Amino acid sequence: MNTLISLVSVSAAAVLLLAACGGPAAFERPAMDIPDGTARSSPVGKNWWFVFHDGALNRLEEKAVEHNRDLVRASALVDRAAAMADEAGASLMPQAGFQAEGKRQELSEGERYMNNLPDRARDLWGMSGVLSYEVDLWGRLRALTEEARADLLASSAARDAVYLRLTAEVASAYISVRTWEEKCLIIRHVHASYEQTCSMYEKRFVQGQYPELALRRVQAERAKTLAQLKLAENELSRAESALAVLVGDSPRQIMAGRRLTGGREDLLASPPSIPAEIPGDMIERRPDICELEARLKAAFYGKEAARADRLPSLVLTGRLGQVSTRLEDLLSRPSRNYDMGAGILQTLFDGGRKRAAVRAASAECTAVQAAYEQTVLNAFREIRDALVERRKSAEAYEASRDEVTCLRRSWDIASKQYEAGYLGLMDALDTHRNLLSGELDMADAAQMRLNAIVKFCKALGGGWQRGPDSA
Repeated sequence: MNTLISLVSVSAAAVLLLAACGGPAAFERPAMDIPDGTARSSPVGKNWWFVFHDGALNRLEEKAVEHNRDLVRASALVDRAAAMADEAGASLMPQAGFQAEGKRQELSEGERYMNNLPDRARDLWGMSGVLSYEVDLWGRLRALTEEARADLLASSAARDAVYLRLTAEVASAYISVRTWEEKCLIIRHVHASYEQTCSMYEKRFVQGQYPELALRRVQAERAKTLAQLKLAENELSRAESALAVLVGDSPRQIMAGRRLTGGREDLLASPPSIPAEIPGDMIERRPDICELEARLKAAFYGKEAARADRLPSLVLTGRLGQVSTRLEDLLSRPSRNYDMGAGILQTLFDGGRKRAAVRAASAECTAVQAAYEQTVLNAFREIRDALVERRKSAEAYEASRDEVTCLRRSWDIASKQYEAGYLGLMDALDTHRNLLSGELDMADAAQMRLNAIVKFCKALGGGWQRGPDSA
């Protein structure tokens, strides 16, 4: 027993000595023109849509995050990556097992003579505990562990990217629904006005006060607005269906009770205000950048593992158990045996497989680094474009609102002049038609302004707030 303890002590010392022989190189982030000052692991901005202060949007986003299939899949991939990281980490630990066997041996004449055995065949029974440990001489196992951990970070960032893309799509789809609701409301209001006018003209036409030409022109405008209304209602239905797919629900259930009933002081007319200055380092929490950086780290350690795999490996083994030719004597003290050993394995020829693996890993590093650098450049472009679009869309909305203000005043004047007999029917109808077109254009401008804010929040990795759950 003392001999066994001594062997274990010597082996442990050898493990500590050999484990210090080498290790994988440390990963260094590529030098890019990125603002400093923020941790690389900043999470994506959660609940960024709170900036709109819309209760219906909040509920839809929560439902989408809970039920969207793409996000469920991305979360499952994170769980798989976490399990694989645990599996890789376990390779650094000793492996222990239990073995039990029973077999019948056929002995040669020489074996019988050397062991003084009367029978040529014998039964052999055994059970033992087996311990093995691969000494990580060159850091191969540590590199594989770091690779798996980086893959886990990449999977988590990929899930965040799905989360950000999903919530942005839900916000845009909701804005589209609200826009088409607004357009339907505008057209319904105009169509109701034409219904009243047609009713009046039909009565006076029967009385012989108005010519048929005037009646037919008013009826044509009524039919035109009705066609516009049906097209707008169709687009509204399509927008609701798109929103339903994103949140995993039916369109009717999603938008039940959400139809506009009057008034314009809502989401379209009240966009969130954006601060004049945005921290320049917010780009670093973009999930696409975080994912590619993690992929690059994984590729780096994969290359290190491939290089270390070409070097010799050392495995320590130990066995303690019982062996007997008779089952009833298996647990007796004389049947006890043990062995300890160490083995070095070095591949001499594999047809160039390991060398090719190193080249493939190096090429993977080069490819991922190029993708990472391109992603950073694209991120800067997206943020710049989002800033410009936000400013220009706001200016376009203000111009459209001024136009509608003028058109409403023009219609007020035209309607009064028409009633007084100073303005012809067609001129009055043209003025009303222009007002309808201007109001629809203003609804489109409001949608563009809100979508620009959504794009801006997405470009920053989830809004401009640093807190992950604030807005």
